[in-house]
Amino acid sequence: MKEKVFKACLETIEKGGWKAFSFAKASEESGIPLNVFHAAFSSPSDVMLQVFKNIDEEVLNHKDLSGENLSPKDALFDILMARFDAAAPYKLVLRHFWSDFLFVPEEFPALACHGFSSMAWMLEAAGLSARGLKGALRIQGLTTLYLFTLKTWLEDDSPDLGKTMVVLDKGLSRLERAASFFSFL
Repeated sequence: MKEKVFKACLETIEKGGWKAFSFAKASEESGIPLNVFHAAFSSPSDVMLQVFKNIDEEVLNHKDLSGENLSPKDALFDILMARFDAAAPYKLVLRHFWSDFLFVPEEFPALACHGFSSMAWMLEAAGLSARGLKGALRIQGLTTLYLFTLKTWLEDDSPDLGKTMVVLDKGLSRLERAASFFSFL
Protein backbone atom coordinates (compact mmCIF):
# COMPACT_ATOMS: atom_id res chain seq x y z
CA MET A 1 0.00 0.00 0.00
CA LYS A 2 2.90 2.37 0.72
CA GLU A 3 3.95 2.18 -2.94
CA LYS A 4 0.43 3.20 -4.05
CA VAL A 5 0.43 6.12 -1.61
CA PHE A 6 3.94 7.13 -2.71
CA LYS A 7 2.84 7.11 -6.36
CA ALA A 8 -0.18 9.26 -5.49
CA CYS A 9 2.12 11.77 -3.78
CA LEU A 10 4.42 11.89 -6.80
CA GLU A 11 1.49 12.46 -9.16
CA THR A 12 0.23 15.32 -6.98
CA ILE A 13 3.70 16.93 -6.94
CA GLU A 14 4.00 16.50 -10.72
CA LYS A 15 0.67 18.30 -11.22
CA GLY A 16 0.97 21.13 -8.73
CA GLY A 17 4.58 21.44 -7.63
CA TRP A 18 6.29 20.87 -4.31
CA LYS A 19 5.18 24.09 -2.64
CA ALA A 20 1.50 23.29 -3.23
CA PHE A 21 1.79 19.63 -2.22
CA SER A 22 -0.23 18.34 0.73
CA PHE A 23 -1.35 14.92 1.81
CA ALA A 24 -4.94 16.16 1.80
CA LYS A 25 -4.59 17.16 -1.83
CA ALA A 26 -3.00 13.80 -2.72
CA SER A 27 -5.81 12.03 -0.85
CA GLU A 28 -8.47 13.99 -2.67
CA GLU A 29 -6.90 13.45 -6.10
CA SER A 30 -6.21 9.74 -5.61
CA GLY A 31 -9.27 8.71 -3.61
CA ILE A 32 -7.04 7.11 -0.99
CA PRO A 33 -8.13 7.96 2.58
CA LEU A 34 -5.94 10.49 4.38
CA ASN A 35 -5.23 8.06 7.25
CA VAL A 36 -3.47 5.76 4.75
CA PHE A 37 -1.10 8.62 3.87
CA HIS A 38 -0.51 9.19 7.57
CA ALA A 39 0.43 5.54 8.04
CA ALA A 40 2.94 5.76 5.18
CA PHE A 41 4.54 9.19 5.75
CA SER A 42 4.86 11.47 8.74
CA SER A 43 5.68 14.64 6.79
CA PRO A 44 5.97 15.89 3.21
CA SER A 45 9.76 15.70 3.44
CA ASP A 46 9.34 11.93 3.95
CA VAL A 47 8.04 11.71 0.38
CA MET A 48 11.22 13.29 -0.97
CA LEU A 49 13.32 11.16 1.37
CA GLN A 50 11.66 8.13 -0.21
CA VAL A 51 12.57 9.45 -3.68
CA PHE A 52 16.19 9.88 -2.62
CA LYS A 53 16.28 6.49 -0.91
CA ASN A 54 14.89 4.82 -4.05
CA ILE A 55 17.61 6.49 -6.12
CA ASP A 56 20.31 5.39 -3.64
CA GLU A 57 19.04 1.81 -3.67
CA GLU A 58 18.89 1.69 -7.47
CA VAL A 59 22.50 2.86 -7.74
CA LEU A 60 23.82 0.62 -4.97
CA ASN A 61 21.93 -2.42 -6.27
CA HIS A 62 23.10 -2.05 -9.86
CA LYS A 63 26.44 -0.26 -9.84
CA ASP A 64 29.18 -2.70 -8.87
CA LEU A 65 32.64 -1.32 -9.54
CA SER A 66 34.51 -4.11 -7.78
CA GLY A 67 36.99 -5.70 -10.10
CA GLU A 68 37.17 -2.59 -12.25
CA ASN A 69 40.43 -0.72 -12.08
CA LEU A 70 39.01 2.80 -12.17
CA SER A 71 40.53 5.95 -10.77
CA PRO A 72 38.48 7.53 -7.96
CA LYS A 73 37.42 10.26 -10.42
CA ASP A 74 36.24 7.74 -13.02
CA ALA A 75 34.47 5.64 -10.39
CA LEU A 76 32.62 8.70 -9.05
CA PHE A 77 31.75 9.76 -12.59
CA ASP A 78 30.19 6.35 -13.29
CA ILE A 79 28.34 6.29 -9.98
CA LEU A 80 26.94 9.81 -10.26
CA MET A 81 25.86 9.25 -13.86
CA ALA A 82 24.16 6.04 -12.69
CA ARG A 83 22.51 8.19 -10.03
CA PHE A 84 21.11 10.53 -12.69
CA ASP A 85 19.88 7.50 -14.65
CA ALA A 86 18.16 6.20 -11.52
CA ALA A 87 16.63 9.65 -10.92
CA ALA A 88 15.17 9.88 -14.44
CA PRO A 89 11.71 8.53 -13.46
CA TYR A 90 11.51 11.29 -10.83
CA LYS A 91 12.83 14.13 -13.02
CA LEU A 92 9.61 16.17 -13.08
CA VAL A 93 9.15 15.77 -9.32
CA LEU A 94 12.78 16.81 -8.78
CA ARG A 95 12.34 19.84 -11.06
CA HIS A 96 9.37 20.97 -8.97
CA PHE A 97 11.23 20.26 -5.75
CA TRP A 98 14.32 22.17 -6.92
CA SER A 99 12.32 25.25 -7.91
CA ASP A 100 10.07 25.26 -4.81
CA PHE A 101 12.40 24.00 -2.09
CA LEU A 102 13.35 27.41 -0.75
CA PHE A 103 9.69 28.09 0.00
CA VAL A 104 9.53 25.24 2.54
CA PRO A 105 12.66 25.78 4.68
CA GLU A 106 11.30 23.77 7.61
CA GLU A 107 12.05 20.60 5.66
CA PHE A 108 15.68 21.46 4.94
CA PRO A 109 17.33 19.74 7.96
CA ALA A 110 15.99 16.24 7.30
CA LEU A 111 16.62 16.46 3.58
CA ALA A 112 20.13 17.89 4.01
CA CYS A 113 21.08 15.09 6.41
CA HIS A 114 19.89 12.50 3.94
CA GLY A 115 21.71 14.26 1.11
CA PHE A 116 25.00 14.03 2.99
CA SER A 117 24.27 10.40 3.81
CA SER A 118 23.56 9.65 0.13
CA MET A 119 26.87 11.15 -0.92
CA ALA A 120 28.67 9.15 1.77
CA TRP A 121 27.18 5.99 0.24
CA MET A 122 28.26 7.09 -3.25
CA LEU A 123 31.80 7.60 -1.95
CA GLU A 124 31.74 4.14 -0.38
CA ALA A 125 30.51 2.68 -3.68
CA ALA A 126 33.51 4.30 -5.38
CA GLY A 127 35.86 2.74 -2.84
CA LEU A 128 36.54 5.99 -1.00
CA SER A 129 36.18 6.34 2.74
CA ALA A 130 33.56 8.75 3.98
CA ARG A 131 34.82 8.61 7.57
CA GLY A 132 36.88 11.06 9.59
CA LEU A 133 37.93 14.57 8.61
CA LYS A 134 38.98 13.50 5.12
CA GLY A 135 35.64 11.75 4.65
CA ALA A 136 33.72 14.81 5.85
CA LEU A 137 35.57 16.98 3.33
CA ARG A 138 34.87 14.43 0.60
CA ILE A 139 31.17 14.41 1.48
CA GLN A 140 31.01 18.21 1.47
CA GLY A 141 32.81 18.46 -1.86
CA LEU A 142 30.81 15.71 -3.53
CA THR A 143 27.50 17.09 -2.22
CA THR A 144 28.30 20.53 -3.59
CA LEU A 145 29.31 19.10 -6.95
CA TYR A 146 26.27 16.83 -7.09
CA LEU A 147 23.86 19.71 -6.42
CA PHE A 148 25.56 21.89 -9.01
CA THR A 149 25.43 19.05 -11.55
CA LEU A 150 21.84 18.23 -10.57
CA LYS A 151 20.81 21.75 -11.59
CA THR A 152 22.36 21.14 -15.03
CA TRP A 153 20.78 17.67 -15.29
CA LEU A 154 17.32 19.07 -14.52
CA GLU A 155 17.67 21.35 -17.56
CA ASP A 156 19.42 18.78 -19.79
CA ASP A 157 16.81 16.94 -21.84
CA SER A 158 19.26 15.61 -24.42
CA PRO A 159 19.30 11.80 -24.79
CA ASP A 160 23.05 11.58 -24.14
CA LEU A 161 23.07 14.03 -21.19
CA GLY A 162 26.11 15.71 -22.75
CA LYS A 163 25.85 18.96 -20.76
CA THR A 164 25.48 17.01 -17.53
CA MET A 165 28.52 14.86 -18.28
CA VAL A 166 30.67 17.91 -19.08
CA VAL A 167 29.72 19.69 -15.84
CA LEU A 168 30.27 16.53 -13.80
CA ASP A 169 33.62 15.74 -15.42
CA LYS A 170 34.94 19.29 -14.93
CA GLY A 171 33.71 19.34 -11.34
CA LEU A 172 35.32 16.00 -10.55
CA SER A 173 38.59 17.27 -12.04
CA ARG A 174 38.42 20.27 -9.70
CA LEU A 175 37.70 18.01 -6.73
CA GLU A 176 40.59 15.75 -7.75
CA ARG A 177 42.98 18.73 -7.83
CA ALA A 178 41.69 19.96 -4.46
CA ALA A 179 42.08 16.48 -2.97
CA SER A 180 45.69 16.25 -4.13
CA PHE A 181 46.36 19.75 -2.76
CA PHE A 182 44.96 18.74 0.62
CA SER A 183 46.57 15.30 0.61
CA PHE A 184 48.12 16.00 4.01
CA LEU A 185 44.70 15.42 5.60
